[in-house]
Amino acid sequence: MIWWAALLIGLTGSLHCAGMCSPIALMIPISYDKKVASFFALLLYNLGRTITYVLLGFLVGFFAKGMDLTGIQNYFSIFMGGFLILIFLFSLNVDGWLANLSFYRKVNKLISKGIQFASKTSEKGHQRNPFFSALIIGLVNGLLPCGLVYLAIGGALTTAGPIEGMIFMAFFGLGTFPMMTFIPIFVKSAGQKFRFQARKYIPYLLLIMAALFIYRGMEMGNMFSPIIDAANPTDSTCAPK
Repeated sequence: MIWWAALLIGLTGSLHCAGMCSPIALMIPISYDKKVASFFALLLYNLGRTITYVLLGFLVGFFAKGMDLTGIQNYFSIFMGGFLILIFLFSLNVDGWLANLSFYRKVNKLISKGIQFASKTSEKGHQRNPFFSALIIGLVNGLLPCGLVYLAIGGALTTAGPIEGMIFMAFFGLGTFPMMTFIPIFVKSAGQKFRFQARKYIPYLLLIMAALFIYRGMEMGNMFSPIIDAANPTDSTCAPK
């Protein structure tokens, strides 16, 4: 179920991505009138983002493993669920709060410079390979501070270790593929319109994720499936172990 949760974050949250990151995708040095070439470039761009997410999941997975070994992971999962409910109830603007942090602005500025450098069409008179640029822009874009990515990282912290964290973030990245591949091709001015649309769905996404985090933290799986007694297979119970 946790992999489906990661995919759900990516799919439903990608409207937010379309508003925030489509302008970055449009910086790929290729003509968007060439549909096949632009589609392939955008696939590489999204692959780059997903690779970065997977690496982040790998690193976060070590912390998840540590929390699992110390027995605090379930409490963290419940805390995350409660925090998301508070965001929903009080309409907290996490992205706006992060944007006011000086560290956030410095990191954002540094990464933006990297994206601008990768998107240049030429350097010293030599034409850049647009597909290589697309991959690099995606890799760097994956590091941009983003509330949705932080939500996914929070989900990765509830996994069992580095490998599971990588898989979780890979599913999250794949969930963003459809929106982030087609929107830049068909809507060159993607931005405010999609950011406005995203605000309608993000609160519901938060509630779903809150429920999943709490479900995970309370280890409620046995409540919904019978436990078979190995000594007497004909007997079963729905009570937790």
